Amino acid sequence: MRPRSAASAVLPLSLALTLGLGACSGLGSDSSSSEPSSVGEQAPSVDSGEPDSDSAAAPTVDPSWDAPAQEEDGIFLSMHENDGSLDHRAVDSTGQILWTTQRPRACSTYLVTTTRDGPIAVLMDQDSPTGDSLTPTASGYDLTTGETLWGPVETPGPLLGNGLVFAGAPKDFIGTGGPRTALDPSTGDVVAAEGEGESSRVIALFGEHLVRSQGSDILGEDLDGRRLWTRAAEDFGMSASEAREVPWELIGDSHALLGEAGSQARTLIDLRSGATVDAEIAEAWFDSSSDTLVSVGSHLRGLDADGTQRWSTPLPENAEVAAVGAGLIAFDSESGRDSDHAESSPTARSARDGSAIEGETPLLMTIARLGAPHLISESGAALIGDPQTPLLVTSQG
Repeated sequence: MRPRSAASAVLPLSLALTLGLGACSGLGSDSSSSEPSSVGEQAPSVDSGEPDSDSAAAPTVDPSWDAPAQEEDGIFLSMHENDGSLDHRAVDSTGQILWTTQRPRACSTYLVTTTRDGPIAVLMDQDSPTGDSLTPTASGYDLTTGETLWGPVETPGPLLGNGLVFAGAPKDFIGTGGPRTALDPSTGDVVAAEGEGESSRVIALFGEHLVRSQGSDILGEDLDGRRLWTRAAEDFGMSASEAREVPWELIGDSHALLGEAGSQARTLIDLRSGATVDAEIAEAWFDSSSDTLVSVGSHLRGLDADGTQRWSTPLPENAEVAAVGAGLIAFDSESGRDSDHAESSPTARSARDGSAIEGETPLLMTIARLGAPHLISESGAALIGDPQTPLLVTSQG
């Protein structure tokens, strides 16, 4: 499958800890930080190189991002690498740069997540409370305005990737991960923290859903500590310790995909009930415009939130699902264009019923010109190009 954007990508623990060696871990400061400042300027337009192309195609801009962008509510966040710092930039669906802030190059992990009051950006920084060594910290900012909502809060290390969970380095920098802390995205308060000798372990925190292990069980709780569900770890085909080490990827607001990226045996669960919604799949997405879970396993399927199948269809030949959003399932069928089956490989299908999309929308025309997207927001804006240096196809609606 194509790479996912960082909005839904989950870092393997080994990678997160490798980043953590330089992600505000106290190894030195190479630049100062800044408070977010408003910008209000349009990102530069991208010249398609086709002056005679149809003007109905969606305008595309280059926010000069140098990392995968994350998105909520049609606002995208990524960073630009300067000589001595990282410039985080929030850009809306029309291509307007809303705000920027600088962080030391060591503080590279960040997260866009949701709260009851709207989406926020969580950025890492470093502090020296004793004057001797640097301590990693996290702060939460309003994703639209850049206003500081909470923090800085000391953390054991960088963001792990399983939501708002921070991980320390393993003992002696080898073996399984070090202690973890999960923060409430609304306040920055500690929701759960691992201590020595405790059998409870932090797995993930997505929005208002905390997942942890207790003995051989996996537990789902809300942020007030109320138990939502309990399942034996073996129900997921692994031990509790293994469930702690594999990635958990948020799908929509209320589901999670458990398993290593690239595996064909991942499990989609409902975070509200712990129920398995789909299993033995490679990927999953949630399309909010049609309230459809889309999964790829032996077939491409559309599901209701409880796992009830709404539709199923074989994957188009020589094509892969590139992104799902705004009612569309977009395919990367570049290889199919050179095959005998090119005409039968659709550019997109409907997330609502799986039918082939007919006609030419501005987004589809842009995809045909510049390539398949790797994220489509509810607003219809999309990320295309290299996920490490993404371009933004804007939505003017």
